[in-house]
Amino acid sequence: MMKKSIAVMGVALMLNGYAQAADSGRAAAGSHAHHPGTWAAEGQLGLIMTSGNTTTKSGNASFDVAHRMGGWTLSGGLRTLYASSGRYTTQQDTSTRLQADLELSPRTFWFSSARWDRNLLAGFSYQASLASGAGFKFVQSRSTLLAAELGAGFRIEKPEVLTIGPFGNVQSRTHVPGSMQRNAVVQAGVNYSHSLTRLTKVVNTLLVQYGSNDTTTTDNLSVQVKIDSSLALAVGAQLLNNTNPPAAVIVNPAQGSVRHTATVFTVNLVYNLKNSKLSPTAGTPVTVDGFNLP
Repeated sequence: MMKKSIAVMGVALMLNGYAQAADSGRAAAGSHAHHPGTWAAEGQLGLIMTSGNTTTKSGNASFDVAHRMGGWTLSGGLRTLYASSGRYTTQQDTSTRLQADLELSPRTFWFSSARWDRNLLAGFSYQASLASGAGFKFVQSRSTLLAAELGAGFRIEKPEVLTIGPFGNVQSRTHVPGSMQRNAVVQAGVNYSHSLTRLTKVVNTLLVQYGSNDTTTTDNLSVQVKIDSSLALAVGAQLLNNTNPPAAVIVNPAQGSVRHTATVFTVNLVYNLKNSKLSPTAGTPVTVDGFNLP
């Protein structure tokens, strides 16, 4: 139900952006005439399984899509991560995003975004946010992009108390009545990409959401090496930090206290359906998306 509500709010926010920017869009119609409507998609898949004295499984998958209409770029994405050791789940995370960008000039753009995340081991039943603001492209060349965005929005977080077992597994989760957190946030993002060679590209995206009761920072680093025109191999690292995560009950005191920072390392096969004019995760480069491993 909450996911549907966030999706509805995201669509409403974008429609509001359409209405407010209608005059600007008509005035700039001539300057955007050279941007034909087009679309792009990208999928990633990674899987690791081991067996012996212990059995471990881990996998991650993502799908991103974007569509350009004149000066507008609409993009969305879904990703999931799962890991287990023996019969215990040690990681399970699902997130979605929806974003609309309006190109105001060759270097400036306006964005509106909606995000939803459900990480079963983060201490939140879910985290959802809406934000809108402006962005600027500091560097934009055939091989290098450096863009940033800054905006304001609203975030909802629903904490839950986790009981962590001796193997890092969640033994139980308790929802505390009246613990829902709603607050305004400042959202900042930075997107950097550079083609080292014709076949190799490095990408780093950073997203920060600052709120009065919690600040979330997500940084993604990825190196992609092309296999052919559609396939690539990507090695990535993600760092996620919450300044004030919910408290948890630790069964084994030797494990320490609640961790503020989590890291994920991935090796993925990437399949692209796109052209040189549009990226499914980073516009051209209209969209600055700090949650995605490119």
